[in-house]
Amino acid sequence: MLLVAFIAAQAIGLLAGWHFVAQEVSVVDNPADIGNSLFLFVYILVGTIVILLLLKFYHGKKLFLLIELLLEFSAMQLFLSMFASELVALVGAALMLGIRLGFPQARGAFLLFAASVVGALLGSSLDIIPAVILSLMLAGYDAIAVFGTKHMVTMAKGLDERGAAFAVSLKHKKESIQLGTGDFVMPVLLSVSALKLSTLDAVFVVCGGFAGLLLMIYVLERHKGYWPALPPIVGGALLFLLVRVVALP
Repeated sequence: MLLVAFIAAQAIGLLAGWHFVAQEVSVVDNPADIGNSLFLFVYILVGTIVILLLLKFYHGKKLFLLIELLLEFSAMQLFLSMFASELVALVGAALMLGIRLGFPQARGAFLLFAASVVGALLGSSLDIIPAVILSLMLAGYDAIAVFGTKHMVTMAKGLDERGAAFAVSLKHKKESIQLGTGDFVMPVLLSVSALKLSTLDAVFVVCGGFAGLLLMIYVLERHKGYWPALPPIVGGALLFLLVRVVALP
């Protein structure tokens, strides 16, 4: 299921990303500006600090649920707006949110969808160089946050206790593996950014990310515990993209 979920996220992300790129949808003024990489990285760090502070001083669950639902609603509304009017998109997103609330077991699917759309939006907003820089910074940060400061582990445990892990829990063989939404966002970001170059570039990025995920699963099967997913996924995606550029110019 984990591998299927990864491919599904990429498929949704590339579909949304193709439309975003065609419509020149972007959250930044200049997609080629590498300063956007630093801005988004700092934005993510600030978001992480806010979540850690909430976990320390806020002991309820409703606020985290509200944040999750807002993320899912925004992603669904943005996705539907590519194919329908704003009003239809809003109504459709509201109906889907009702389904999400009525069927809590579908939470993972909705989070996966939201992560795919967010990744597609960011990929459309960044050209390949800024996208590569951002992915490398986040992969390095992920490793430090898990192995070094361990605050990512603290955050994952704290969110899980509040029922708002912002992660997709999936079965692989007999084990349950959790991937954070960011672990889906970044490979989609890279594949959509590569899509601006060519479809073949995007395919190589997807295959590389998939290979990196396989490596992570291999490690997890032999060494239990918390492991950063972004380094192998991002590393695989960028390695395959490099092979594509060098071997198939």
